[in-house]
Amino acid sequence: MSNPERKTNAQLVDTINQLKAQSRDTGAAVWRDVALRLSKSRKNWAQPNLSRVSRYAPEGATILVPGKLLGSGELTNGHTIAAYSVSNGAREKIEAAGGRIMTYGELMTENPTGRDGGVTQRMPSEP
Repeated sequence: MSNPERKTNAQLVDTINQLKAQSRDTGAAVWRDVALRLSKSRKNWAQPNLSRVSRYAPEGATILVPGKLLGSGELTNGHTIAAYSVSNGAREKIEAAGGRIMTYGELMTENPTGRDGGVTQRMPSEP
């Protein structure tokens, strides 16, 4: 049996389509970039750890993770983080540090263009 040519997860396909539509409507390249990254194979998705977020993101930043956020490391600042998926450990640590976890849809509603104090950083995966 060969690999399917397109995504079979209906929720993921819907998320990708929402991101592309938001990019077309607002002209914001950030949503198109995330949609293209999520369209690729899961093994190529970003999977940063909390240690990377706390090391590189400024305090109070809104972080956009085009993939899954993992829970290794500690988080001391209250970041707002939007990711396709968040591990249980990461979720607990973010909430304990006073942070907030959002879906892509919630972030697009709050900040349609991805600018103006909104998305400050996109987290790549670990090197």
